[in-house]
Parts: sequence; C-alpha cells; structure tokens
Amino acid sequence: MKFEETFDFDYPAETILKMFGDKDYYLKKYERMGGDAPEVLDTNAEGDKFSITVRHALDASRMSFPDFIKSRLGDSLYLKQTDAWQLDQARGRIDIDIEKAPVAIHADMHLENQGSGSRMTLAYEIDASIPLIGGKVEKAVAGPIAKHTKKDLKITNDMAADYA
Repeated sequence: MKFEETFDFDYPAETILKMFGDKDYYLKKYERMGGDAPEVLDTNAEGDKFSITVRHALDASRMSFPDFIKSRLGDSLYLKQTDAWQLDQARGRIDIDIEKAPVAIHADMHLENQGSGSRMTLAYEIDASIPLIGGKVEKAVAGPIAKHTKKDLKITNDMAADYA
C-alpha cells in the first residue's frame, strides 16, 4: 500500500537538516516519544550522508490497531528503524521493521523550504507479507503509522529550536 503525507516545520530546511544529521537528536526524540529507552544499533556519518538505526518500543495499546493486529503484537510494539539522509540533497529514507509482524514500512522523504519554514513530504510504502489478508493488514497499519509520524514530527519541530 502506498500513500503520502506532508508536514510543515516552523524552521527552514537548513535547520531541520542540521538536526537530522545529529545522532543525539534521534535519541532525545525517541525518549520524548515514550516507551523503552532507544538502543542505537548503528550510525554512520560520511560527508553529506548520515544514517542511524535505532531499536525502540512503543506502547501498542495507545495505537489504534484493530484487535486482530493487537493480539499478535502484545503490549509493546518493537521497531527497528533506519533513517538515512543525503543531507546536501534534502532527501532521505526511513525503513521500519516491526518485530513479531511480517510488516515492513518504507518512506522516501524530501524536505524543501516553504516561506519562513520548510515542508517535508513522506511517500510511504507498507508491505505486509501475509497471504490473503496482507492488504487488510496494510490498511490497518497505515492509520496508526500516519498518526505516530505526525506526533514524531511535532516533537521534531519543537526540538528544532535547539538547532536554529
């Protein structure tokens, strides 16, 4: 399943990209979002390329998944998320693997200045490799993921003040 979301930041792309290239931003963001302490699995910074892989948990009961998904996930939703940026091009990609679920989420990201702030466009692709009901699972996951992303980006916007 594919869908697109946008988010407007109060700060210019240069400020947001400075933050997206900082390992500490990701750790602080995940801590603010709640759940278990994030665990950095890998990080790489070379020139204008930056990537970080973090394993973190979310309270699955707070997400609006249908019962057939909640029963499989349990109380905590464990994610392994890789954020990779080509900072000089303001383009990135998020890859999310959900533990205990045959669901993979990918989002291509693009950030551009808009007025005195900037706009991020996220082009999602959700793939549930479950015979017969994969499409139903993809639709069920899309709503909670979009809601979670909005919360994530609101926290990011608040944190951007430290990078301005």
